Amino acid sequence: MIKLYVIEDHEMIIVSGLRNAFRPSRDQIEVSGSAPNLLTALIDPRLAAVDLIILDLWIPGDDAVESMRQLKVRSPGMPVMIFTSEDLPLWQQKMVDAGAHGFVKKNCSREILKLAIETIAGGKTWYTLPLVTETSPDTGERKPFQFPDLTPVETQIAVMLANGSLHGDIARNLHTSRTMIDNTLMAMRKKYHCRTTVELIKFLTDTSII
Repeated sequence: MIKLYVIEDHEMIIVSGLRNAFRPSRDQIEVSGSAPNLLTALIDPRLAAVDLIILDLWIPGDDAVESMRQLKVRSPGMPVMIFTSEDLPLWQQKMVDAGAHGFVKKNCSREILKLAIETIAGGKTWYTLPLVTETSPDTGERKPFQFPDLTPVETQIAVMLANGSLHGDIARNLHTSRTMIDNTLMAMRKKYHCRTTVELIKFLTDTSII
């Protein structure tokens, strides 16, 4: 029997959904406990008596990387699976580097989710998205991914966008063309693997790059 502990702020939707999706007698998977945030989970004695912790990436008031650190302190060796709607590969890599054993999208099928849970609880890893990684040229070993830096101009553009400025206003403030702003943003989206400018600004602010 695989016992799960789910840390998820949408308990009525996600946790209930997991309970309904997996029947202990049929699937050998059971949701043994849940909490709406990390603080509640850390003081719950049930946390130490499970086989896998499922952690939502975005919980209001919680920092995902810090949550991983505290879970590792509280339950050393316990596998943690990130369960999220986030589809940015860099966030998956960030959680992998923080110690997550899996990264699974919430829109996956029941069969895929079951296989992911069984795989991670069995001591292996499961990553839905491509891993973004760096390899040491000397040893060939993987090392933690470092987010690329913004140039001074990129920083100015990103900060102004985050503060609500329009592309035309940014071009005038920087004494340049709208085309230059658009081309710079296109390069920034490619650098950070973001599909839209809104996704780019969210990523840059969430990771404290700006």
